[in-house]
Amino acid sequence: MSNNGSPETGQHLRALRDEWRHRLRANQPQFHCPDCSSICFGDQNSCTGCGANKPSPEWPKLADGIDPWLGEVIDDRYIIARPLGEGSSGQVYRAESLSISRQFAVKIISTDGRQKQADQVIARLQLEIEALSRLRNPHIVSIYELVELRKNFVAAVMDLIEGRTLEQLVTDGEPLTIARAATLLRQTANGIYGAHQAGMIHRDLKPENLMVERLPVGDDFVHILDFGIVRLTDEPSVNLTQGFIGTPLYASPEQAMAKPIDHRSDIYSLGAILFFMLTGRSPFVSDNVYEVLRMHVKKPAPMLSDVVDGVSFPPELEDLTQQMLAKDPADRPADLSCVIDTLDRFVRSQLSESEAVDQPKSTNPHPPIEPPSIEFRVHTPLTGVSAATPEPSHSTEEAQKSQFASEDHTSSATLHALGGREPVHTPPFLRSPTPVNTEPVQEGLSAGMTSVFNPRQMGDKQTAAKSIPVATYELRSEASQALASRRVEERFAILDRAVDEVMLFESESAAPSAVSAESARTITALDLCRTHLVFGHQDGTISQSRIQTGASQSLFQDIRRAPITALAVDDECRCMVAGSESGRVYLHRKTGRQSADWKRIRDGEPVSSIILNGRANTVIIARSDRRLEVVSLSNPRVATQRFKTDAVIESMAISSDDYLLAAALANGSVALFEVPTGRQLFSVPSNPLDILNIDFSDDGHPVAISVREGKVALIQLQQIGAHCC
Repeated sequence: MSNNGSPETGQHLRALRDEWRHRLRANQPQFHCPDCSSICFGDQNSCTGCGANKPSPEWPKLADGIDPWLGEVIDDRYIIARPLGEGSSGQVYRAESLSISRQFAVKIISTDGRQKQADQVIARLQLEIEALSRLRNPHIVSIYELVELRKNFVAAVMDLIEGRTLEQLVTDGEPLTIARAATLLRQTANGIYGAHQAGMIHRDLKPENLMVERLPVGDDFVHILDFGIVRLTDEPSVNLTQGFIGTPLYASPEQAMAKPIDHRSDIYSLGAILFFMLTGRSPFVSDNVYEVLRMHVKKPAPMLSDVVDGVSFPPELEDLTQQMLAKDPADRPADLSCVIDTLDRFVRSQLSESEAVDQPKSTNPHPPIEPPSIEFRVHTPLTGVSAATPEPSHSTEEAQKSQFASEDHTSSATLHALGGREPVHTPPFLRSPTPVNTEPVQEGLSAGMTSVFNPRQMGDKQTAAKSIPVATYELRSEASQALASRRVEERFAILDRAVDEVMLFESESAAPSAVSAESARTITALDLCRTHLVFGHQDGTISQSRIQTGASQSLFQDIRRAPITALAVDDECRCMVAGSESGRVYLHRKTGRQSADWKRIRDGEPVSSIILNGRANTVIIARSDRRLEVVSLSNPRVATQRFKTDAVIESMAISSDDYLLAAALANGSVALFEVPTGRQLFSVPSNPLDILNIDFSDDGHPVAISVREGKVALIQLQQIGAHCC
């Protein structure tokens, strides 16, 4: 869908960016944003980096010393625009080119003021640039030039990559699925194999040096960083092979013993990274660095299954990991082409077990450098390797895509489905009770789910198959007066003000059950976890009711007594986030058996909607000024992303991979956005449906809890347009 009509996107944004660059060429900014530290001019009303509004009375000044490099112009060509983080050898910044319309990453490295040290650092970086100039591999980040700076500093200018490190990807969530780990490993091995073929050894492979970019269709793309301690096998003039250089957790035994190394040292490190992706930890762990190095040398690597309780990993992966982590380099795979070939055989065997067409086995011992990542689209969850049987109505290719996408790549599946959608008229739920079909409908429903629709009575098997099973209910209140929670384990709750009760819907029940709620008329926000209903009230209080017993408990009250307008609770009720009409956002978290106090984490305009991601480490806040804030709960004072929508968001949901945001807007539409960019991907009118809440189904598709003509229904996003004709 085109975004040309939106003033915040498309050509308008490009015009703003061009205007910004023209200003940078003419003048040096003297101020910075307090939220993201981006440089800005005094007359700007909002930050170009994160969208934050200008504080009163003015932006903070760069001269106050937030960072000595912010706003500096390097070599008359690059201006340091925003800090990005700390690399292994220096600070990393986003830089704007003053000569071309492009952004770069700039790493500023100290030479410690000693001439010998400075010469060694410069020689090493020049070696890296020379080495990388030999490669043409898309997985390896290019360094373009080295610029000497004042005060014994040098700057390396390189590609700017938007994404998260592999370490962040795993530690912020959980160990990766086997399918996703195989994809990331193959791409990394692909890039490093190309470097080995060019006579280069990385020597410091670790999760922090692998940047994972999320492509627009939801696929991963790996970028390999930090070839700063690379060794050229044919270049002895700069000796970097003596002594330990690397990262202890992922160092090879020969590195730990300061012995000469070759390309097989990188194979060992890559095996340790595979271990980390699948288990969430490195093979050897200790608080003592020397103990870690000793274990790399002496202790056999553990099996994957020994580290993750209750999980049985495929023998092929266990064997591959053990081979890559062999103590003796001679016992490891001869080169990374062998690792790639092993991965390909493993994936083909899984496709065969999944009733997919076998990929033709290659007779070439050296696989092509970049086969398409679709070869790895196998849905193999961490807890096992069996893949779901493709639905009969799908082609084999579609089945492979859906199997891969339904776990960690739900965004890809969702976009694929929406791109080829054919709206289907799904009838609202009937007023009279309908017999429950205890046999799962064969098409369109997951195994174990039951449907309140009887396909034989409906007379349209395709329509019945696409219906989402919930109980029959006719709403007695005006839909605008009703509140709905998100869906947890196929159940959700609706506050029906006409009966002053909360109706709990469950997929296996023919009719909703009533759950008592104190002061039902004062409830202004509602959410659901596995054991409790959580309510926000008109007087700023937050309470909860246990579903089984109805026992109520008061949790908190806003000091201003402003109505609680939005609630988000994780499945276990261990993390709660509340938004108020006052604009304040409150957080409550439990750690172990301890229950922390509620604390205010954000201020701003009145809150219209709030959601937590699946791992409860990120919250998205929608406000009455149509702005959204994406906030990490580890550092809630700083928004990691801000963007604006066409209308106020009334309810929203985030996909399991944190890439897509589905939202019901006050202008009577439902839209899909990219979370990392804020770009609107899809929009349909929702009138005359009243959308009470929106969520993502288990297979990654947005689902609306909606009302039409007083009857409650669950409708997939791609079907909503059929109801609005």
